[in-house]
Amino acid sequence: MADVLTGKGFAITTTDSAALTAGAAETITLVGINVTNIHATTASWVTANIVRSGGVDSEIAHEVSIPVNDSLQMLNGGKIILNVNDALWLDAENASSLEASLSYLVQT
Repeated sequence: MADVLTGKGFAITTTDSAALTAGAAETITLVGINVTNIHATTASWVTANIVRSGGVDSEIAHEVSIPVNDSLQMLNGGKIILNVNDALWLDAENASSLEASLSYLVQT
C-alpha cells in the first residue's frame, strides 16, 4: 500500500460541489480543511458535507460565517476518512469569496 501526503486548493462557489473525492481503490484521510475569506468587504458562510457512497452522509459545518480576511480551520487536529467514491462537498453564501486549502493522505 502506497501512502502519499498531498494537498490542493479549491475555490468554493454557491453551488454545492465535490472538492475532493476518493477514487477507485484508494482511501483518503483528511488531515486539514482550512477555509479563507478572501473578499475585501463581505463576510460569507461555508457549509461542508461528507457524502458517503454507501452510507449515511454527514454535515461537518453548516453555514458557518467567516469574516472578511479571516479563516476557519474545520478539523482542529481531528481526521476524516473518505473511502472509495466518498467525497467532501463545499458550498458558500457568496461566489468568489471563499477558498479552501485541503491537506490529506492518499492510500492506494
